[in-house]
Amino acid sequence: MDTPFRSKETSWLSFNARVLQEGADPEVPLYERIKFLGIYSSNLDEFFRVRVATLKRLISLGDKWRDLNMPDPEVTLRKVNGLVARQAVEFNHAYEQIHSDLAKEGIKLIDHTQVPSDLRSFLREYFREEVSPHIYPIILKATANLPRLADMPMYLAVKLSKDKGRAIHSLIEIPGNLPRFIPLPKIGDTQLVMYLDDIIRFGLPDVFHSFLFDNIESYAIKFTRDAELAFDDDFTESFFDRLSDSIKARDVGSPVRANFDASIPKPFLNLLLRKLDLTGSDSLYPGARYHNRRDLLSFPRFGRKDLTYEKSTVVPVKGLKKQGKRGLFPVLRKRDLLIHTPYHKFEHMISLIQEAAIDPRVKRIQMTQYRLAKDSCVARALQSAARNGKQVTVLVEPQARFDEEANMSWAARYQDAGVNVILGVQGLKVHSKILLIERLEAGAIHYYTVLGTGNFNEDTARIFADHMLLTYNQELGRDVASIFQFFEKPYRPPELIHLHAAPLGLRTFIRTKIEREVALAAEGKPAEVSIKLNNLSDLETVRLINSAAEKGVKFRLIVRSMFSLVAGNEANIESISIVDKYLEHSRMFIFGNDGNPEVYLSSADFLPRNFDSRIETVFPILDKKLARQLINYFDIQWSDNVKARILDEKLSNTFRGSETDPVKIRSQFAIEEYLREEAGS
Repeated sequence: MDTPFRSKETSWLSFNARVLQEGADPEVPLYERIKFLGIYSSNLDEFFRVRVATLKRLISLGDKWRDLNMPDPEVTLRKVNGLVARQAVEFNHAYEQIHSDLAKEGIKLIDHTQVPSDLRSFLREYFREEVSPHIYPIILKATANLPRLADMPMYLAVKLSKDKGRAIHSLIEIPGNLPRFIPLPKIGDTQLVMYLDDIIRFGLPDVFHSFLFDNIESYAIKFTRDAELAFDDDFTESFFDRLSDSIKARDVGSPVRANFDASIPKPFLNLLLRKLDLTGSDSLYPGARYHNRRDLLSFPRFGRKDLTYEKSTVVPVKGLKKQGKRGLFPVLRKRDLLIHTPYHKFEHMISLIQEAAIDPRVKRIQMTQYRLAKDSCVARALQSAARNGKQVTVLVEPQARFDEEANMSWAARYQDAGVNVILGVQGLKVHSKILLIERLEAGAIHYYTVLGTGNFNEDTARIFADHMLLTYNQELGRDVASIFQFFEKPYRPPELIHLHAAPLGLRTFIRTKIEREVALAAEGKPAEVSIKLNNLSDLETVRLINSAAEKGVKFRLIVRSMFSLVAGNEANIESISIVDKYLEHSRMFIFGNDGNPEVYLSSADFLPRNFDSRIETVFPILDKKLARQLINYFDIQWSDNVKARILDEKLSNTFRGSETDPVKIRSQFAIEEYLREEAGS
């Protein structure tokens, strides 16, 4: 590989280390630090289920991986194991500090050996009534095969022994349908909390009362299996059925990781690993007493708002302050609107669909669905529209990783309501975020369009920083209509005026815009490109950026997660990553264009799949005032010297700012202030 190129896996682990930094930062409110540790752990689980599983499959191919133009997967896996081990030490240190800080706030986590004597009868009764009915021990026998266990839960490995006699070994699954953290009655001013694991440990004598034993030992163990979906080109069976089989297969995928309590005796561990078929050394990760720390996301709050970020008041959307009872249609006929979540309310999008659902002039509504909220108001509004006689079409992406079952469930409910459902596009994953409303006005159909950088999901919109354009521009509407026609008839590529779509020419679009900046640089004119993404890990694009930088184009890159660009022309490429209160999720491209900047938003990151195997949309911001607003948005983020980390050659996650900076700029807070001022101007 002639171009320096960092693997997706190691660069992603660097991102997760930035999440861990937030969990360890004493300046971050305590409950937010707990949340960040939960996010870190949840991220790592998915990383093993998908990325590490993929590496292991590539390794099994022998030298065939060389045809994929990527780093050596064996080398990458060794680096991954080293990074994960180092981060585990940092995680445990941050966790212990949080444990200590909680105690200072009157919230104390105790284990089964620390239960006060006057609470033991309460806890015994709680275990018998609430927990014991969910406990089903599996006795491990030397000659019997262990039943295949479900993916992701945590287990207690239990050893019962007499001082002189044979030991009995057992596995107990920690019930996933019970809260992981159980508040106990207060002792004075101290609020006690226990892990469910420790409540089970407390009740083990009851569970095994029929056995003769003198000692009980218990150790946590968890294993993770390969979760990657694979599809073939066999269409002799139902696509729905094949997808359902693939989801079920996750429970029987190859194991890729075993986390275990490092204090477990080696003979007991070896017995478990033989039973679980996890004897490979690259799958073993010794750890602390507790696993599944993603459950920290559900740590009880006890009404302690003082330990969280202060909740922001709603920021008005410029142009909507005087909306009143007129609704959004007349507003959009006068001006485009740009919604920046979570600073602005996502509910404006829901209101638009609700208006369309009952408006007699609205004839048709079409939308793409990738991930929806669990109890989605968007989906319910679409169902309402169909029941009101509108023609409603929803393209439901059945391959949205880990949301497949939810999407198939929504597809069935849509069909029950009379919605026309398109189950994806064969061979492509539809990742575009688009909505089109067709309304009869003055005897002709007119388009109202929503184009977004993030999912139409009111839950994640509260914490994901994204952009949505609401527009009456008819040319943009016709472009989106062409894309929906392509969904119905994929053999006819859409004819687009302003939009650009993958895999139908997104690479060409990016290359053309950057090459124009190269030409400007050759003429001695300013040449610059500003890009904001979640991921940049496409070799062709890395080469393009490096080449353009060498020819004088200045790049400003804000990349949240995977970042495979190692070292370009340092004078012309600057890169940062921002991890803070909200998850940076938007994609934005700004091309200098000789002083007349062009601004685009997109659903696409710069990964091979986004260019080559997904349907993505890039859309221009044609309104000059809104384009300027986005440029200012980017500039505020670029000036961050509190939460921005420099993406250097080693991805060391060094903070960009310093104690000597005269002005502290925390971009997410500064953006909220900026948008509030904009709305008032």
